[in-house]
Amino acid sequence: MQDQHLPTQIAPFKLARQGQALQGIVGVDGLERLATLLSDNNGRIEVSLQFGKNQQGINFVRGHLSAEVNMICQRCMKPMPVRVKADISLGIVSSDERAAQLPEEFEALIVEEEPVALARIVEDELILALPIVALHENQGCEPVLKKLQAEASKIEQAEQKTNPFAALSDLKQQH
Repeated sequence: MQDQHLPTQIAPFKLARQGQALQGIVGVDGLERLATLLSDNNGRIEVSLQFGKNQQGINFVRGHLSAEVNMICQRCMKPMPVRVKADISLGIVSSDERAAQLPEEFEALIVEEEPVALARIVEDELILALPIVALHENQGCEPVLKKLQAEASKIEQAEQKTNPFAALSDLKQQH
């Protein structure tokens, strides 16, 4: 995807009435809530959105997000790249009451007043698409648990060799 300029603020209802499309790149570095879930703020999000109005008169935005971000592997606690893709199907509404009336095919995008930050919409959808737990594939990831088990085994063996009650056990067996 080309580095096409995306507006920072959008008017979703207007874009839907006009049937507009937006495509471009959003940098991860400006998305603070997303950054708290990542190991760094490197990465770019490819955005492709189509605004419109369906036959039932529902304003919508449909599209796709794709990004490669870095998260912390929860096995080895090292950074790892994670490829994230999200399909978007949002019904644009002005209140919670209207959101409750949306068909199941749409999630609600509640817009109480325009303009809205495009980055907020992209960030929300990407956060929902992130894996709950990031894990390397089994290759190349030495799990912390295995290290801890090996250390525990060494400690256990050392304790067995220098058990202070071993002498009492020997005395008990003699009597």
